[in-house]
Parts: sequence; structure tokens; C-alpha cells
Amino acid sequence: MSMSSTIINYFKLVRIPNIFTTVSNILLGYIFFTSIDHFDFYVIFELISISAFLYIGGMIQNDYFDIKIDEKERPSRPLPSNKISKKNALILIYISFSYSIIISFIIGGYTLIITITMVTLIFLYNRLLKNTIWGCINMGIIRSLNVLLGASQSIFFIAGGMFDTRFIIPLLSEFLYVSSITILSWNETKNFFFDLRNSLPFIIIYVLIFTIGIFIIVGTFNYSILIPLIIFSCFIVYSHISLLTKIATTQKSVSLLITTIVILDIIFMTDIIGVYYSLILALVLIIPIIVLSRRIYMT
Repeated sequence: MSMSSTIINYFKLVRIPNIFTTVSNILLGYIFFTSIDHFDFYVIFELISISAFLYIGGMIQNDYFDIKIDEKERPSRPLPSNKISKKNALILIYISFSYSIIISFIIGGYTLIITITMVTLIFLYNRLLKNTIWGCINMGIIRSLNVLLGASQSIFFIAGGMFDTRFIIPLLSEFLYVSSITILSWNETKNFFFDLRNSLPFIIIYVLIFTIGIFIIVGTFNYSILIPLIIFSCFIVYSHISLLTKIATTQKSVSLLITTIVILDIIFMTDIIGVYYSLILALVLIIPIIVLSRRIYMT
């Protein structure tokens, strides 16, 4: 096996395109409680790296526990096809989680608590909860905690930080959106068919969009966030229609919805840094996702 194909297999194992969605989570949390003139780019890099390695460890652990299922449903993936050994996968899991915990310990107690909580929830999802409604709730909580991880160096030192309504809304939005994607992904290897379980994720997301719109109207957020909210809504509607008309498979739709996590984060960042910078940031994160996903699956 050539060096390039080996690298591609490791990229597939860790779902490398998805890692850019963790970056937007961290930036959302960090930007919310830190003024631009106080940005510490070294701390931002540390938080992003913690989040990225948590995601890497979680993805490998997911495939490690699912190897028997994947031998039947996804035999071409790196572990069931033996392109990457189970031993190497296990080593990478330990390295990824250990790195995240060690760096969290170095930069602060609150960051460490959030990281350890995320490692625990990731393990529970991959080992026990994956195909249950609790697994969907678990995944939503993990993503919300990822945003909280980004804010961990400042939120607990600001009066009312954790309970700031403008911050609770993004946390709940992240929770509901990712939980919905997880419900939809249950049938990613099957053809989409119209029923309550497949419709529920989109119903939740449409209610979420409507609710954010209400918060704009009552003045919780600036009207500037309407621009990314409309873009976000267009992606959701397109994904839903593509599934209903059989233009896209469930797997492709889930991949698109995962990419759109970046735009969900951008909606709330726009309220702080403005439309211009937030849309540039969205492009910086989404372009590599699109490029990488042409060769590497996201789900």
C-alpha cells in the first residue's frame, strides 16, 4: 500500500472533513465571551486542537466498536477491510484522548472538566447508546459541550456567563440540530422513506429556524444574523427536498447537514463579529470540507 493511500485511509477513519465543524464550535464559544482585542490565538489553537483530537478519538472509537457491523454494511472502510489494523486504531484512540486531557489540564480546570465529561459521553455513545434515542440526546450534548469548551477560558469568570440567554440559545440550537442529524443518520445505509422518524429531524430543525427568527424579532439578536439564517434555511430545505425526491441518499443528506453545522455556528457569530467577517470565516471552513469530502466520506 502506497504512502498516499495509507494517509487517505487514516483520513477516512477519522472523517477528516468533519473536523472543520468542530473548529466553528470552538470559535463560537470563544468569540462569545472574548472581545477581539483580547484574543489569545495560542489559547484558541489549544482549544481547537483539544476539540479536534476528541473528535478524532471518537470517530476511531466508533468504527472500532462497530467493526462487526461494518464488515456487513460498510466492508470497504479502513478497519473491516484491514487497511488499518485494530491495534493501530486502538493506539490512536488512546493518543487522541490522552492529548486532549493533558492539554486541558495544562490550560485550566474548567477546560479539563468539560474535556473529561466529553470523553465519557463519547465512550457511552460509541459503546452503549448509539442506536437509541439516548444516543441522539448524548450526541447533541457533546456538541453543545464542544461550544462550551471554546468558552471555557472566559465564561466562568463573567457574571451570568453560563446563563446568558444569548449564549443558552446557541447551546440549545447546537443540541437540537445535532440530535436531529443523529436521528436521521440511523438509516444512512438504507433508502429514505417518508415516515415520522425520518420527518422528525426536519420538523425539529424547522421549529429551530422559526424560533431563532422570533428571537431576532424581539431583539435578542441583531437583524444581521438573518443573512446566515436564510442561507442555513436554504440548505435545510434543499436537503429535505433532495431526500423526498430521491435526488440524494440519506448518507449524502446527512453529510450536507453536518457541513451546515458551520453555518449554524456562523449565525450566532454574526451577531458579534458582523456579516462580513462571519461569511468569510464560513467560506474558510466550508471550502476544505467540500474539497475533502469528494474523496473522503463524512458519515
